[in-house]
Amino acid sequence: MLNFLLPLMKNPLTRIIADKTVSAINHSIEKKKVIRAKEIEAEANVSIEQIRSSKSSIKDEVLTIKITLIFLAIFWPTTQPWMEKGFEILKSAPQEFWWAVLIVYSGSFGLSTVNKIRGKK
Repeated sequence: MLNFLLPLMKNPLTRIIADKTVSAINHSIEKKKVIRAKEIEAEANVSIEQIRSSKSSIKDEVLTIKITLIFLAIFWPTTQPWMEKGFEILKSAPQEFWWAVLIVYSGSFGLSTVNKIRGKK
């Protein structure tokens, strides 16, 4: 059997095919390394950008504090008359006002929550 393989390995056509195959495999391995390095770099850039934006943006915290204070004021006996008067005034608020409030709160809480659910932390 060795007598059959030895001349086959010396054949120039076999050498060309073997060289091309090895080159293709090496190229594929290098290409995968480059792609993976780019993916890791892109993930790192996205994470850094998200950290930077979360540090400078406190609008979610401000809105949460406002809602909490309103909720507490409803049950605090000294502020209840003012809260009742405020709710009476809000009953006559135009539809556009409520759309604006909805847009502000859903833009702050809604999109960040959707992104967390989707896994785009």
